[in-house]
Amino acid sequence: MHNELTFERYLAQRKHSAKTIRSYSYAVKNFLALRPDAAKFSYRDVINFMSEKVAQTENKSAIAVELAAIKRYYDFLLETGVRQDHPCRSLNFKGTSRNRNVVHVDLFSSEELEKLLEREERYAALKLKNQALVSLLIYQGLIAQEIANMKTHHVDLDAGLIYVKESRMSSRRHLPILPRQYRILERYLRESRGELISVETDALLVGKLGTPITVDDIHYIISTYKPLFPDRNITPMIIRQSVIANWLNEASLALEQVQIMAGHRWISTTLKYRQSNHEQHRELINRWHPLG
Repeated sequence: MHNELTFERYLAQRKHSAKTIRSYSYAVKNFLALRPDAAKFSYRDVINFMSEKVAQTENKSAIAVELAAIKRYYDFLLETGVRQDHPCRSLNFKGTSRNRNVVHVDLFSSEELEKLLEREERYAALKLKNQALVSLLIYQGLIAQEIANMKTHHVDLDAGLIYVKESRMSSRRHLPILPRQYRILERYLRESRGELISVETDALLVGKLGTPITVDDIHYIISTYKPLFPDRNITPMIIRQSVIANWLNEASLALEQVQIMAGHRWISTTLKYRQSNHEQHRELINRWHPLG
């Protein structure tokens, strides 16, 4: 039918230029010719396909255009109801050469991180607030700024989910509340927050003065846990790195799942946390990293 939405018409509706429409249409036509089942592709299928393309050409611009076209193709499938999910929205080719390496010897196991919840506190309200803070670090692996930005409505106890807003450093995501954490957050919201708060605010966490917690507050609070591990450095960033490494190496979660949970924009960032299979790590880094 003439009124049927085609990929080309979809691109035109999205205000792409005529040149981009021709380029994307050509790339997707070739993609579907090579992979007739592409409409059902998973994230891993797309990575495997793009890895093959990288091995076949040194033209970085062509690879970048092809990936952009494929991502638009899956946007089109979403728009037309063929798919209910997007398999590769988070996949990008930019490198991370300026990122620091993860020093695995500095990291904490999941069992060690759990000990942070067991510290005794003088005041019950502050204890619950600190436990809520620590739980967001050790269970969701959040960045200090993400925690400081959180509002009360970002914690959905009924759905069992925590919403993390997109930032300059990370992607937005919904993360599950763990069973032990649920009770902590529920009690903090029901009991402690009302006792601590001194100004009108929708900030999730408030400090001992009753005002919204800041990044500096978070770093200071975590520094007070140093006596639990006197011979080791403990910071919000080291905790986050530990959590991500544990997702990969202890829990053996899929690489793409960890990328989404961590909010990483580039898969090469997530790969830094994998301790095993170093040859595979090096191979994937060599394929994806140089394209940034």
